[in-house]
Amino acid sequence: MTELPDRMVQLLAQIRAGRISAQSALLAQIAHGRVLAGSYACVVDVLPVVAPGAGPLAGVALAHKDIFDLQDRLPGCGVQLGAFQVGVQPAAVIKALADAGASQWATLVMAPHACGATAQNSHFAHCVNPLDPRAAVGGSSSGSAVAVASGMTYAALGTDTAGSVRIPAATCGLIGLKTTHGALSTQGCAPLAPSLDTVGILTRCPEDAREIWQALSPVSLRKSMDHEASCQVWFPHRGVDSQVVQAIQDWIAKLDMKVSEVDITDQFEQLNRHAQRVLFYETAQTHRASLLAGQADPAVQAIGLFGLGLPQAWYHESMHARAAFLAQFVEQHFDHSEFLILPALGGLVPDEASVEIGNPDFDRTQLAGMHAFMGFVNYLGLPALNLPIARDARGRPICVQVLSRPFAEHCLLDFAEHVELISQVI
Repeated sequence: MTELPDRMVQLLAQIRAGRISAQSALLAQIAHGRVLAGSYACVVDVLPVVAPGAGPLAGVALAHKDIFDLQDRLPGCGVQLGAFQVGVQPAAVIKALADAGASQWATLVMAPHACGATAQNSHFAHCVNPLDPRAAVGGSSSGSAVAVASGMTYAALGTDTAGSVRIPAATCGLIGLKTTHGALSTQGCAPLAPSLDTVGILTRCPEDAREIWQALSPVSLRKSMDHEASCQVWFPHRGVDSQVVQAIQDWIAKLDMKVSEVDITDQFEQLNRHAQRVLFYETAQTHRASLLAGQADPAVQAIGLFGLGLPQAWYHESMHARAAFLAQFVEQHFDHSEFLILPALGGLVPDEASVEIGNPDFDRTQLAGMHAFMGFVNYLGLPALNLPIARDARGRPICVQVLSRPFAEHCLLDFAEHVELISQVI
């Protein structure tokens, strides 16, 4: 079997230099992925092998969350296998990757209908965290994180409505890029809350994430990070483990840029209330028929039933206020700083049992800590990056979120590469 390098960019360099053919590289990745698939319970369907296309990603075999339409296939959305249906066209992001030459060899497990901060899913076997089999895997893009962390694929697409790319990336120690709302088309992607839904990218290194981002958004502004960039950092007063705070403080001390501490507690709590309103209301509208019929998946019920009772006026109030909140947030945090840093998870990565609803060891506080600091970012529509910075005593990752102004994805990836070079912790 062809030995595969650690990074997709290294494989692409070998292909472009003629040291390996795109076809051989493709087959080697698929064979490698299939060998690992049985160990991690993250694959829904293995897809037919398609010859590599032409383009900058020719020879790359990817696997993605099972939420996207594919050629003649409807997604299973975490509740069933994909369904064959003649005439179905690939989702816009899947087509963009194919146009760049990438192939897709598998679809990946997700939380039911993208509702869930963990991998809990009664329809499929439990996804196994490659870093620690006892550790939780975040959701809802759980299979995407497991496939990337295990080495089954260099990159995977997920979706992020209230943290569903960043949470699984944080539990598996990955780069998780939540893109600016509207930067990538969600056409052909099963909706949850359309005003919050975004497509995101999971990889093991920032260079690979940039290759995927560039293929998905080739006209995105390539404004590099300012060499004298400064950062703000927020340590929430509640809901953050002291070990997480210490790890972030130690990491910040290594950064060769100006860092100032800010307190956005009041702002965060206000934004979080609006984010929850929009999430609950739009989830209820998306799944209204099954909710009213009493046939909705329990994961959908947990969010959607609240939304059915939410006054429409509250929803409209939140949507009307959104643009002003975004403008104010950008002015306060990005006019004089390039990035805002905050914890990804409130606590250390928990055991799977402690965040599985119905398990005797279930701890509501630990589950809340997995998504507490995520949803407000979707409400604002900002891009955000999950970034591993350290390991705890059990070897589980500790991560930060890094936020920036709208459409600053390239700057976020610049920051990730910069940190990788100066600290060697990612």
